Amino acid sequence: MDNLQTFLEKEDQPIILIVTGLSGAGKTSFMRSLEDLRFYCVDNLPVPLLSTFLNLSFKAQTNLKKVALGIDARGEQFLKNFTYEINRLKHVEMISNIKIIFLNASESTLLKRFQETRRKHPLAQDKSIQSAIKEEKDLLDPIMNMSDMILDTDKFNIHELRSWVQQSFSATQKHTLLVNVISFGFKYGVPAESNLVYDLRFLPNPYFNPDLKKFTGQDAVIQEYLFQQEEVIEYWKRLIDFLHYSLERFYKEGRFFVTVSIGCTGGKHRSVSFVERLSKETWKHMSFLPHHRDVGKE
Repeated sequence: MDNLQTFLEKEDQPIILIVTGLSGAGKTSFMRSLEDLRFYCVDNLPVPLLSTFLNLSFKAQTNLKKVALGIDARGEQFLKNFTYEINRLKHVEMISNIKIIFLNASESTLLKRFQETRRKHPLAQDKSIQSAIKEEKDLLDPIMNMSDMILDTDKFNIHELRSWVQQSFSATQKHTLLVNVISFGFKYGVPAESNLVYDLRFLPNPYFNPDLKKFTGQDAVIQEYLFQQEEVIEYWKRLIDFLHYSLERFYKEGRFFVTVSIGCTGGKHRSVSFVERLSKETWKHMSFLPHHRDVGKE
């Protein structure tokens, strides 16, 4: 979401956030976190009531300054009503201070969450959860495309998501750029969510050392093996320099979430070592969230 900090700091007009997205992507936790920041939150508001609610909210009697509305998909009519109402509010009633936040997650993540919580998907009345997830993704694709911000919640647990919301939507402090750093193996494919991708396959590979093969880049013996070699050290310095510059540009642009993927052949040694080392960096207004996608797949 571009210039979110400026948007949050405006005192001459109310702040309106519309939070929507895929079922299971974290909308409830997101809304509760906004409530902690003194947003007036209404969850599951029917779309036809959107205009009426906003008009009532900003009357002198209520005079609300920060409003967050959680809206769910409940069928095809939802899509028609939603796009119509948003366009009418922005272009007919000239309410420009509305930001739409779309919470997204991969099918595998959503399926795991529904299985863990044993909750029923709202669209899974007469179909499997997998089919319901796919139907909802297709249904909400136009809304995702018109959103001001798309947040992939795959790598967040509930505490990390709440922390991110608090850091990002508080007008009293500078926002933090959360850098999701993924190690991966090219043999399993490049992570689809990547913003930046780095290839380490040209560096010495511990896999071919019989004494090191069984370890991963999380083990000190692998990190010591790699970072005592001149070419690894040289590449690390160049990578860090360029990456820091790139992330600073993302931050100044107003971004809040960036995914950096670092790959080697199998995603076990070199890329894991680099991600582990990078996650320990302390850079101003940035935090790192490491994830090793392919460790254990061999």
